[in-house]
Amino acid sequence: MKLLHIIKNFILSAAGIILMGGLPVLISGLAAKEVHWHAYWTTIQEILYAIIHPSELTYKVIGGQKERDLFPFLWEPIQYSLTVLFSSFFLAMLMAVILTILTMMFSEKIRQSIKFGFYLLESLPDLLIILILQLAILAYYKQSGQVVVGIAATYEERIYLLPILVLAILPSIQLYRLTIMTFEKEEKKDYVQLAKSIGLGKFFILIVHILRNAVISVFFQSKKTVWFMLSNLFVIELLFNIPGITRFLMSTLQPTLFTLALFSIFIPLFLFYNIGEFVLSRKANRGEEL
Repeated sequence: MKLLHIIKNFILSAAGIILMGGLPVLISGLAAKEVHWHAYWTTIQEILYAIIHPSELTYKVIGGQKERDLFPFLWEPIQYSLTVLFSSFFLAMLMAVILTILTMMFSEKIRQSIKFGFYLLESLPDLLIILILQLAILAYYKQSGQVVVGIAATYEERIYLLPILVLAILPSIQLYRLTIMTFEKEEKKDYVQLAKSIGLGKFFILIVHILRNAVISVFFQSKKTVWFMLSNLFVIELLFNIPGITRFLMSTLQPTLFTLALFSIFIPLFLFYNIGEFVLSRKANRGEEL
């Protein structure tokens, strides 16, 4: 039954992406009070054909004249973007858990002050963080003559460290807020009180018991954070000159290519969360065992 549920969700999501891919054609005549149903269904058919026969696809950059084969060209932007996205997510999750455990070691009064400070940091815009980091690296280079880390990708050289760090900063704070709430909720449960009563240390309880129960809840609620990261991915790729999938989308704006690009992001995320649920449901969520 679980497998059927996953298959059903995938089919419905895929159908939604395909229907959304042709939406710009459908509403392109709204200014003239027209709805182009025939052109819309023709576009849907073209998208379905493209999915079945991806090797026949070509693309043309906006302002360009020459058509080029889409594959295997598209694999490189997809790989680049997904590497930055998933690396940032895992870094953000790791930082959120570490910060949460450190915060939970303090008293309630100090804990509230720490949480308030992080909540203020969450209001900072990503663009400001990116510009500050780039200016700081340039200023250090000007003073020392040493290149600490690349601030822009080139045709010959890719950069990963700085884009991953920047993309992970605000999600770390968002996941921290979510994780600390989950930990504090678990802390009030009976099994934690029992663990304290038999003399188990606070750090041991946090790591062995509370973390194992909280990790699944945090993992599933992190979907909103991933959507937030996706919305910022284009800004990251633009400011760091990364030839990723979102920049490719903005250079083409063709319905078939737009839909395929969405699938290139949706399918890895769909597999990630379903495989993650399968693994965590068996390895975690057993923190109440003393």
